[in-house]
Amino acid sequence: MEIAGAATADDTPYLGVKIMKALAPDYLNLPVPDAPREFWEYLFPLPYRPELVADAQARNLDPNLVAGLIRQESEFNPDAVSPANADGLMQVRPGTGAQLARAAGVQGFTSRMLFQPAVNLKIGTAYFRSMLDKNGGSVEQTLAAYNAGPARLAEWITWNTYREPAEFIESIPFTETRDYVQGVLRNAEMYRRLYP
Repeated sequence: MEIAGAATADDTPYLGVKIMKALAPDYLNLPVPDAPREFWEYLFPLPYRPELVADAQARNLDPNLVAGLIRQESEFNPDAVSPANADGLMQVRPGTGAQLARAAGVQGFTSRMLFQPAVNLKIGTAYFRSMLDKNGGSVEQTLAAYNAGPARLAEWITWNTYREPAEFIESIPFTETRDYVQGVLRNAEMYRRLYP
């Protein structure tokens, strides 16, 4: 725990996540009561909590879901850059940031601002809310679109009439996206347990 503690002490909780994943690679198979709370807090940190909660609530989003999405996207690394050139905590593309900045309350937007947690949270939650609205409030479909893109989701939902969210998740043809949706939902549940 000392190694992870050192990582979080420097305001770099994402390093704590990486270290804990390396030290306990089977942590997902461990029942929550079998490890101390501190163990789970290193694996599921919640930095930027006041801003995250405020921006999520301002957009009528579950803060635990937003935290779960961020953990899956960037592990709370504000400097993260994806292979698709999406930036920051919520992995927002610069073009998306430019489109949504003003509506999200961000003035004088530049793409470098996506590496500022407060800006990324404002724009990222606005983007997620707009996607959720376009998908009729379906969290599972919105998460699939967030990962694989809206065009792919539009194709997938024509394949069948899904009675249950789990049925839709199991039908996702990309393993990465299916695992992503399940991962975000699992993370959100852990955040609900750890930070009620």
